[in-house]
Amino acid sequence: MAVKKAVGRVLSSSGEYHWDRVEITLYKNERVYRGEYLYVEVDGKRVFLQVEINPIKRPTSSYDEKLTRDGLVNRDEEREVWKASCWQVGYEEDGTIQPYLFPIPPLCEVYRPEPRELENFLTPLEPSITVGRIYPTDAPLKLGLKTLVRQGLLDCGGVGTGKTTLLLTILMALMEQTPRDQPIHVMVIDWDGEFNVPELVDAAKKKGGYLRLEAPMRFKKELKITPKEFYERVRRYLGLAPNSREARKLNAVLMRMRDQAIDWNRETYLNLISQIDDPAVESKLREQADIIFPPQSEEGWDIRELVQENALVHLDFSNAENWDEIILTSRDALDICYHEARTNPRFGVIVVIDEVHNFAPQNIYEAPASKEAYESMVPVMKLLATTGPRNKIPLFVATQRLSEVEKVVSTQMGQNIFAFRVEDIDLERLRGIMGDIASAVRMLPRGHALFKGHAVKVRTPIISVIDKLAEPASVHKDLLSAWRRG
Repeated sequence: MAVKKAVGRVLSSSGEYHWDRVEITLYKNERVYRGEYLYVEVDGKRVFLQVEINPIKRPTSSYDEKLTRDGLVNRDEEREVWKASCWQVGYEEDGTIQPYLFPIPPLCEVYRPEPRELENFLTPLEPSITVGRIYPTDAPLKLGLKTLVRQGLLDCGGVGTGKTTLLLTILMALMEQTPRDQPIHVMVIDWDGEFNVPELVDAAKKKGGYLRLEAPMRFKKELKITPKEFYERVRRYLGLAPNSREARKLNAVLMRMRDQAIDWNRETYLNLISQIDDPAVESKLREQADIIFPPQSEEGWDIRELVQENALVHLDFSNAENWDEIILTSRDALDICYHEARTNPRFGVIVVIDEVHNFAPQNIYEAPASKEAYESMVPVMKLLATTGPRNKIPLFVATQRLSEVEKVVSTQMGQNIFAFRVEDIDLERLRGIMGDIASAVRMLPRGHALFKGHAVKVRTPIISVIDKLAEPASVHKDLLSAWRRG
């Protein structure tokens, strides 16, 4: 049996002792980290604590100030006392964490848990995946898989902090760490090709199949959209100005349908233009039907079948002509999958999106696609963020600009959140999701993240070091390397 490692004792400077806050005086030469887990044993229970701050206490007199001013410095380490102010986390009982509701008595010895003890305390009883290590230990950070797919995940951080690497780590863990007889179905919406990673491709093939679709792509669907959406789609495909005769005539026909949902297909299109009272306009729009619905690809891909037949379906938009194509095609795929999941009890898919602020922006006028494209996409993203997980379509999303993500989406996704170092402008939104502890992310080095969520047994934040199981494709495509190869 391992010898318990004592680091100090409970001792309050004020003389008061509480159940929720615990002040520790550390033994000489002992140090603890902010966010580290410790424990005390009281009433036969192992009550865990988490270090909030770790100051040094040294009484200071006016004489010390005068000596320091005059350059006569005498540190005198014997006068220094290293402290730790902790929040109570609780104790484990029948697989859940319970609070100890009595004050933690003075002079209780405080211990540092072994990595295995910490792992057992934090890891949920359900099947889990390992995504990193709990700082500053070697204990693995394991996320409950059932909870994760029931609630989704939000991953935020500045450029180069490790947020895309985290998404890749989670994808690799889903493919490699889940039981062999557990099917996994993931759809990655990849706007810039970051997920073209050989390790991920190989892992997905071994798990159940990998399929990559390149832009332009069309999906076989019975997609219901509003007359306004139908008009905007036709206008964009044909490059019609809003005040053109063709656009005005088509809009007049669609306006008669009010808010009736209509099918987005060739048959509906031809039926609508047949109602135009201008033969020349009708003829021109009929001739252009192949531009919108090419005969050779009219049926398109059945995204539902592709998802069910593969462990990972990769929608690669790196060759897309513009952001409207990315947004509208992604919207189709998401809408089809959502409605299939609601009607088919055996269908479900994890949707992974990097830089989600480009897909669900707070301000559609400052985002890369057109206003009309976002008017079609944002309601779908809100629907998925709020009701997707319970309908078997959870979102795993990442963003470098949390403040620019549509607030309904970011708030709903905050039940499981990884926060890397973020810009100050994004910190306010992060505090609204995580609480004041979010301020700590400003000090995190690259590859370190603060996790808070229901996919572990505790509700306190955990500082973690993310495992790098694969690297984004752009890591090997920097400008200096390109010049060197040239």
